[in-house]
Amino acid sequence: MKKLILSAIVFISMGTVAMAQSTDRKVQKTPEERAQHATDVLDKKLSLTADQKTKVYALNLEDMRMPKVKHVKGEKRDMTAMKARMDAKDAKMNTILNDKQRVTYREWKETHKKGMRDHLGKRKGDRGDKGPKSDKS
Repeated sequence: MKKLILSAIVFISMGTVAMAQSTDRKVQKTPEERAQHATDVLDKKLSLTADQKTKVYALNLEDMRMPKVKHVKGEKRDMTAMKARMDAKDAKMNTILNDKQRVTYREWKETHKKGMRDHLGKRKGDRGDKGPKSDKS
């Protein structure tokens, strides 16, 4: 009887250890991997030339290596700094792209932005056009 209980405990503990090891969180990609992925996405959308692709990769890599501003929970994010950073990247991107690609890039960014807004709306509880709830009566 003792052997049966002991073996059951061993099997349960082995199962617990195996489960703990297999539940890896999302693996963080390196800045180089993220820059390559972003470049590949733009290459598919814009049909970049080899020269443009290397320049876009360098721009994406520079952006991915920049330290991210840490957000303190409960405080508002500094959206002006983030917008300035995105505008600077877009200005550099526009110097790399030709006219047709600029139009396609702008359209892609707008649809991407709309998708992000939709996604964030679902995460926040989909308040519709009501905006944030207020406690004022």
